[in-house]
Amino acid sequence: MGGLTSPGSGLPSGLVTFLFTDIEGSTRLACELGDGYRRVLHDHRRLLRRVFSRRVGTELLTEGDSFFVAFADAAAAVAAAVTAQRMLARHEWPTAPHWSAPARPRVRMGLHTGHAVPDAQGYATSIVHRAARVCAAAHGDQILCSQSTLEACTELPADVTAVDLGLHRLRGFDDSLRLHQLTAVDLPSRFPPPATESRHHNLPADSDRFIGRRDEQCQLIRLLDGHRLVSVTALPQTGKSRLVCHLGRELASTYRDGVWYADLSRHVDLGEALSAALGLRGDPFRSLLDAVIEVLRHRHCLLVLDDTRTQDAAQVTRLLAECQKVSVLSASRHPLGLAGEVKWALPTMSVPDAAELLRSRARAASGGVDPGDCTALARYVDGFPPAVNVLAAAVPVLGTDGLLRRLREDPLNVLDACGELSTVLDKVCEELTPRAAHLLRALSTWPTPAGVDEVERLCGGSAAALDALINLVDASLVDVHHTETGAAYRLPAPVRWYADDRRRRAGESNPRLTPMSAGRMPLPRLSWAQALPSR
Repeated sequence: MGGLTSPGSGLPSGLVTFLFTDIEGSTRLACELGDGYRRVLHDHRRLLRRVFSRRVGTELLTEGDSFFVAFADAAAAVAAAVTAQRMLARHEWPTAPHWSAPARPRVRMGLHTGHAVPDAQGYATSIVHRAARVCAAAHGDQILCSQSTLEACTELPADVTAVDLGLHRLRGFDDSLRLHQLTAVDLPSRFPPPATESRHHNLPADSDRFIGRRDEQCQLIRLLDGHRLVSVTALPQTGKSRLVCHLGRELASTYRDGVWYADLSRHVDLGEALSAALGLRGDPFRSLLDAVIEVLRHRHCLLVLDDTRTQDAAQVTRLLAECQKVSVLSASRHPLGLAGEVKWALPTMSVPDAAELLRSRARAASGGVDPGDCTALARYVDGFPPAVNVLAAAVPVLGTDGLLRRLREDPLNVLDACGELSTVLDKVCEELTPRAAHLLRALSTWPTPAGVDEVERLCGGSAAALDALINLVDASLVDVHHTETGAAYRLPAPVRWYADDRRRRAGESNPRLTPMSAGRMPLPRLSWAQALPSR
């Protein structure tokens, strides 16, 4: 039931819904427009007042670009907010040839409902402060409301839906409030998480328990302590993204201004990805990267960049140069190749960790049936994560003993029948230089770690060896074993099986420096492959 009008003050009393609005980025908008900002602000006020008066809202305060309005009916307040956003979106705002878009004010809105009784001076209640904080948690063009507002609505407008955003702690309050986003088909619907105090990172939630990699985590923490750009490189399906995200969650409390995750595969460039991660909205007067740098210039934070690409290198360089307290943890197929970058190739998993991961994923693939000890399987594939993922789907069908027996008979064929491992490695090897492709095939005959001397002999000279070895390391096809006297290099077993198959197909009984043969013949499929669970 809605509120009533107080006879003394003419303001709603009882169950009252408060609506706060303000313009996101109003200071920059005013600076860029100069005298033209007066017209934008005037049109903004005129449009909102027209909507609020029609929806029987009582305007309590207008200060600068902000509105504070009280409604006796929660549904009317919701309808007013949605209508106001529509009118703002349809209005013709000033534009200029050198602007990327019209100078449209992006207004954020927040609604909260509670019991309030006014006096001659208005309202003196924490309900008002909560409503203001709900608005402050929103982003430009977004409407947020509290659970109490939804409960007070008799019904939402027909084309409006509420999206539950979970519990959030508003600035200045000790308890948590459930927030909802009000959306409509003709309004923006994708926004960063609400800007509340509980938001110290935006890292994606881990769907299952993170397993293993303790030594790797310790190494990365040490590297981040002394370097501002650390690139974790690995093959596809090795868990590099999960590792950097897990590490980011572990380190969130050590960075004063948080840890922020951006998946570059979903965005055009670094500026767009980070602006989405930080909750920034573009304006017509500057690039998204400029906006990001302005926000991060004096912040102490860690940026976790997933799936970085070589074309992102220039923007990463500029970001680190202008934001001296920012560090970057990158995960990608290849390093960025920047000065000061620490290149860290993710090794294969230890056998105990790989066995635990295989057992966990096989249990999930079989509906919770425990497959038992998977150590022998994990050891046979050298803890190679792509192979572990493939085998997890086959264990429920063949059992650990049956699968191990088939692996020993024809390992590459089994892995390809389960999950097309060769197809993944084909794509990686297409990027290798001819010397690196030769070295890969040559190392397939070398089951123990090869030192630099052996690599030089296989490549026909030190210069050739160095070039080829760097290429293989950057492609994450070899494991590097550091010793007191240097380093040794070894192919994980599945990569060795793959490379040996390609060597034999190329007709190289004793590999010499020849280009890798193009193409590959399709491998036969095992008859039981069709019975495997879909992946």
